Amino acid sequence: MSEVDLTYKITILHILSKADFPMSNKTLCEFFIDGGYTDYLNVQQAIGNLLDTGMIEIASNQSGDKYSITREGLSTLELFPERITDSIEKDVRTFFEKKGMEMRRDSQLVSDFYRSSGGGYYVHCRMSEEERNVMDLSFHVSDRSQAEAICMNWRMRYADVYAMLMDQLM
Repeated sequence: MSEVDLTYKITILHILSKADFPMSNKTLCEFFIDGGYTDYLNVQQAIGNLLDTGMIEIASNQSGDKYSITREGLSTLELFPERITDSIEKDVRTFFEKKGMEMRRDSQLVSDFYRSSGGGYYVHCRMSEEERNVMDLSFHVSDRSQAEAICMNWRMRYADVYAMLMDQLM
């Protein structure tokens, strides 16, 4: 393993340790690519290696993959503090300042669907805040295109749905 590859892996662990929520593949890639560190393929290779060694874990759903650091990852991170240079630390801090609200919102909105044994699909949409479910909806639709549309629209319309439900139920 090259010194550069090790730095990418330690930086991913550092970023995940700073987040108090699971982070998307897209977000991790944005840090490295927009920051001029490396390209998409190198980030994917580093993520894959970290998954293989159990230093990060993945949760997948219709909204995409989300990564979290494991205890093994935290222990490994402590062994390489010199890999997180002042420059990297500054870039991580700036990244969280710029993207923090967007990243948190992405982690708090979940939508997924799966095939029902009786036909059709079950759709599950959830909005959480500070590890509490604020709204959790599950329902049945007749076809996959409806399920996909609901999952996609959830991310843009969750606040409207919440407001409408509260208005109707109160």
